[in-house]
Amino acid sequence: MNAAMKQLTSTLLTKLTEDIMKQMIFLFILLISGNLLAQGRIFIPEPPIKLRNNLVYLKSVKATVNLNEGAGNVTLEELFYNPSHARLEGEYIFALPGEAQVHDFNLYINGQKTRGEVLDKYEARKIYEGIVRKMQDPALLEYMGHSLFKARIFPIEPRSDRKIELSYAQVVSYESDAYRFVMPIKQSGQGSIEKFYMTINLQTQSPLGNMYSPSHQIHVSRLGNNRATITVESNNMEADKDFILYYSLDKNEINATLLTFRPRTDQDGYFMFLASPSISLMNKSEIAKDVIFVIDVSGSMQGEKIQHARNALSFCINSLNKADRFEIISFSTSVNKFQNRLKEAGADETKNATYFIDNLRASGGTNINEALKQALQIKRSDDERPTSIVFLTDGLPTEGETNIKKILDNLKMERKDFIRIFSFGVGYDVNTYLLDKLSDDYHGSANYVKPGENIEKEVSTFFAKISNPVLTSPKLSFDRAGVNDIYPIDLPDIFKGQRVTALGRYRNAGAVEVILSGLQNKQSKQFEYKVKFSQRETENEFIAKLWANRKISHLMSEIRFKGENAELVESVKQLGKDYGIVTPYTSYLVTEQEKELAVIDNVVRSGSGGALEIRLNEQRKAREIQAEADEESVGSSGFYDAVMAAPKAASQSYGKGAVMYSRAMKKIANTTKDKSMIITVQRIADRTFNLKNTVWVESELKADSKPHKVIEFLSDDYFQLLEQNSELNKILALGQNIIFKWNGKVYKIESK
Repeated sequence: MNAAMKQLTSTLLTKLTEDIMKQMIFLFILLISGNLLAQGRIFIPEPPIKLRNNLVYLKSVKATVNLNEGAGNVTLEELFYNPSHARLEGEYIFALPGEAQVHDFNLYINGQKTRGEVLDKYEARKIYEGIVRKMQDPALLEYMGHSLFKARIFPIEPRSDRKIELSYAQVVSYESDAYRFVMPIKQSGQGSIEKFYMTINLQTQSPLGNMYSPSHQIHVSRLGNNRATITVESNNMEADKDFILYYSLDKNEINATLLTFRPRTDQDGYFMFLASPSISLMNKSEIAKDVIFVIDVSGSMQGEKIQHARNALSFCINSLNKADRFEIISFSTSVNKFQNRLKEAGADETKNATYFIDNLRASGGTNINEALKQALQIKRSDDERPTSIVFLTDGLPTEGETNIKKILDNLKMERKDFIRIFSFGVGYDVNTYLLDKLSDDYHGSANYVKPGENIEKEVSTFFAKISNPVLTSPKLSFDRAGVNDIYPIDLPDIFKGQRVTALGRYRNAGAVEVILSGLQNKQSKQFEYKVKFSQRETENEFIAKLWANRKISHLMSEIRFKGENAELVESVKQLGKDYGIVTPYTSYLVTEQEKELAVIDNVVRSGSGGALEIRLNEQRKAREIQAEADEESVGSSGFYDAVMAAPKAASQSYGKGAVMYSRAMKKIANTTKDKSMIITVQRIADRTFNLKNTVWVESELKADSKPHKVIEFLSDDYFQLLEQNSELNKILALGQNIIFKWNGKVYKIESK
């Protein structure tokens, strides 16, 4: 270890000691790398006859994390369950990165402090090999080359829980102006965890900038400029990926973070650019804006709908700043205006608006064409004030012009590029082609409220997000990076408290200047960022999948609004196949998965399933449980049905199927989470593997490809291959039967 690293270790130990002493739980592990593998696993060295080796499973995890700049303090409470009739003796294990510097380590079991044993990576490798051989589970292979901690646990009573509590400290890795904290979950070797709850207390000396997790849904509560609490809570959580949190410091009015992924230097890399306004902007004066509310009061809005709509509209009006201007247009068979012009949101105007809203009554037909035409005519010229139309309807056009394409043509004649349209379709009797095309043409968004969902909540929550614009008509430019294929093609406006994400490909590595420009308070504004595009980066694999999601969404919009052509369709097919993304043109992926999972389920039910089959079956069941709460959850049958439905013609784009399709496609387009649609397709190091009859096959090969070398799973040759290159860990961790290409040779891994 060099002098600088020793000094860093010493400084961090001093900084953390006081906090750890207060907690009365001692575990000091200071890492040169931030990739601490602490999601434990219990191994039964000598299981009773006829009992599976991996019988004891991790039931729940409660994690408390204190992060201070680049130092971390973690306390884990893990609940393991023994469902068998036998009393068991086991070993609790988890891996440490190769250069870990251990000061002390204690494990708490049932209130008793138990000292574990930390083995260096060379000794640990032998133990790992033995465990993998014994358990017939390659999941631990990804952690080969790391140090290993183990502690004896006895007894583990039959049909009982065993609670384990441990605490540790770590250095959080820092790269490209962002901290990267990892809470490993995959090491548990399970397909799902019944209950997962984590609280992260984040504190920094400088104001906080971006906070982002590509792996899990996080809830962020800011507690001032320098502190935040981040929580993650999930039932039946899929355990196929580690938790990752990126956070950066506030250095700009709009903060930016660049993440890259480039596993092969002979191909373009992937990048993700995150931009979010500084929290310090909350204290600055608001940018004056204009908002035109267009609300459907036709007969179909009677009852609960109109009441929810009135409440939502009142919330929006009362959320306006005094310098903002607004107008309200209600429409049914005819169109009715509140003021017939834009007026500032003073006390008298908002009071009068409340009276106008309270007297809205639902009756008559639906004249969408005339309502939107008049809304666009209210503001004829750009005075550089951000201008939005918030449009809410629950029905199809029945009055005036009713042809969808003619309505769009009429609105195109009134088009003004400085106006944004944000639409809300309520229920299933709305034309999604019309609303989606409006959002596409006017750089806004189309939102759909299903029957039973609260209109007031959906509209109010959305308006709160877009109520404070920071930068309008934003554009990105990159210097010398050879950047291409960026999505979205047109960046959305940037609002306070909201993050904008751009994903793309790059050719040239090295230092690059990125310029974010746009309009702010009637003036042109420009932000400059010095970033680095990596020559080679094997982490951040999620970026490639997110980029593919965005590109497919764009291509599907092109096909929907401009018509099919062979080139667009072929691009969608190839991307879907390469990245495991379901589309109307790659629906066969779902059929193949159903067949494969049926085979796996039968194998597991017969009692002959290995660790891989059990894990995939658990993951499938976790998705089924999630779908009960959210029928559109990614990977559920409802999600598949919606995505695989071919887009319909403009006049036929209504009903439940059309709404579900639009909602599902928006999930694909807007997701910033690494969520696989197909669990029998894996993307590793920019290679695609498909599970075919329980064999993982690299996409460019066939299951009957003639291999250059056949290696028996868990043989000496198997582990010798693993030692050749650490990048093989992730591939071999797929399972016991794999066909892949490495350095020009085809390898086949097969079990006995």
